[in-house]
Amino acid sequence: MKMIAILVVSDELIARTGLRHLLASVPGFKVVGEAATEDAEQQMMNFNPDVIVLHAADRDSAELVRLVRRASDHAAIVLIGREIRAGHLGLLLAAGALGYVQVQTGSQELFGAIRAASRRQRFIDPSLSDELFELFIRHGTAGARQLSPREQQVLRMLAFGHTLKEIANQLKVSQKSIETYRSRIREKLDLRTRADIVRYALDAGILAVPNKKAS
Repeated sequence: MKMIAILVVSDELIARTGLRHLLASVPGFKVVGEAATEDAEQQMMNFNPDVIVLHAADRDSAELVRLVRRASDHAAIVLIGREIRAGHLGLLLAAGALGYVQVQTGSQELFGAIRAASRRQRFIDPSLSDELFELFIRHGTAGARQLSPREQQVLRMLAFGHTLKEIANQLKVSQKSIETYRSRIREKLDLRTRADIVRYALDAGILAVPNKKAS
């Protein structure tokens, strides 16, 4: 079995050390190093990891993902974050993260995210999935409601950064069908690029997740 080489990146020493020890105990994982953000690029060059486990701490996580992505176009990125704000998850995926788990998530979900990322598959914290879908249905704008249910589904998946092939595989249809759905979405909503789709989803509230602490 091929070992998954992992680099742990966090500006918090305790979090970084804890993650390293946790992941090093998992069969099939090999933690090749750890680094603060400012040292991450050099460590990526030194160890060429398969997966970077990125703990966002208090920094802007989307910007952090972009910085790491620019430094390494090979390694897959799994982000550990504290919260999801409106549009946050969509921005993280658009920035280049393959996986997202919350800090309060169990270790098995983190392990699953790392394994999925090593295979270049996306992984979103399971605790968010149902809530995100309900928000999509509830907060769609008049423009989104012009779309068929399948077109709405494809729009949501495109906004979260899934490729046409990934969407086709998940929905069990041909990639050509997904291309047709995308064309219809762009025509109906006057969207030209993936960035347009993400911005539309943000404005429509499709990617918004409410603060669970609110009463």
